[in-house]
Amino acid sequence: MPSQFERKPDDYQQALDELVVLNKIASAINALMSVEEITRKIVDNCLRHVNASQGSVFLLDDENTFKTFIKEFSTSESRVEFHLSNLLSAWMIKNKTIFVSNDPDNDPNLKNLKLSKIGINSILSAPLMSPGGLIGSLILFNKKGGQKFTNNDKRFLGIVGSQTAKVIENAQLHEQETKFIATKKELELARLIQKGFLPHNGICTETYEVCGISEPAKEVGGDYFDIVKLEENRIFMSLGDVSGKGMPAALLMANAQAVLRSQLSNSKQISLKEMARSLNHLICQFSSPEQYITTIFGQYYVPSRKYHYVNAGHPPPFIVRNDGEVNAPSKSDLIIGYIPESEYTVHEVVLDIGDIVFLYSDGVTETFDDTGDEFGGKRLTKLLSEVRNKPVSEICRAVFDSLTEFRRGEPQPDDITMAILKVKG
Repeated sequence: MPSQFERKPDDYQQALDELVVLNKIASAINALMSVEEITRKIVDNCLRHVNASQGSVFLLDDENTFKTFIKEFSTSESRVEFHLSNLLSAWMIKNKTIFVSNDPDNDPNLKNLKLSKIGINSILSAPLMSPGGLIGSLILFNKKGGQKFTNNDKRFLGIVGSQTAKVIENAQLHEQETKFIATKKELELARLIQKGFLPHNGICTETYEVCGISEPAKEVGGDYFDIVKLEENRIFMSLGDVSGKGMPAALLMANAQAVLRSQLSNSKQISLKEMARSLNHLICQFSSPEQYITTIFGQYYVPSRKYHYVNAGHPPPFIVRNDGEVNAPSKSDLIIGYIPESEYTVHEVVLDIGDIVFLYSDGVTETFDDTGDEFGGKRLTKLLSEVRNKPVSEICRAVFDSLTEFRRGEPQPDDITMAILKVKG
């Protein structure tokens, strides 16, 4: 006696088979798979259920062109290469509906493609529709045994196509989120490493005090400053700004700082001119043409109260006198990393007790408020004159707080870096 299941009509059996396949696909979707793995699983189940020999998923790129995402083959059938023609692609983009052809050579949508010559005898395609529109197409080729794709095949692939679009989009979002989180962790690590390169504390003696601060616009920046006590009576102070932002700028910044530090450690009597030439030669040799550095660095000698420095295309230092007068020597040489044979000049400033040397990156003066007004050199000059009697750490903080207040909630557009030397005795 036949069972109740065997007595059911064919369409019920077909519906049950479809539910089994869709359940298998759903099980694969719930697994922790990549977009590609999930899509291959879906296509493989479609090939088995529809009894086709080959399947592909084509996704639309940013230029609205179909690109092959994955291909799956039945092991018992020969494989054929297929790329969507412009004619068929245009039809799919325009109609966004299921396409079937059991006689491709005589189908007007496949005119002149002569697909039978490459072994394609039938095609079934379903659009991949997301809430945002068409994202691709799921295509099956060559029904096995020379059979034709049926209306049941069309209905089934239509259901799978709508679900596949959601799966691909969700999986892509998950992968993007995972990559974003990983990138954020890497950038945070890079930020901590970069922060470790910079001096953690200032230096305060009976004859001078010096400190610096750097706040990148992004997780990592292209500004740097350095403070190195060479001996009891000499202090080295540098500040630089690398072209660009982000990781490439940060790497070049680290290299520049390392070059200067290595020269300081290898010589008791440093030559600022030779340091600039050597740094320029190395940056020209090992960096890309669009990368360069503006920098200013020098040393203060306590007995003579003289500050000698090199300026390679950087904003001039502000010299704040103890009576409140502020001037900015404007002489500068070529940027670092542009011409290998560049020569650099050593400048001299004679300081007095209470005088200040203020080095800064252009992110200080080129800070803008919500109306587009620039902080500029005049505001900075006035501020430095007003806070000149404070300790250098408080001067740094006063400038930084003034920039934050000036922006009025606008994002910080560029790295902000400053270094200050103040003569005490």
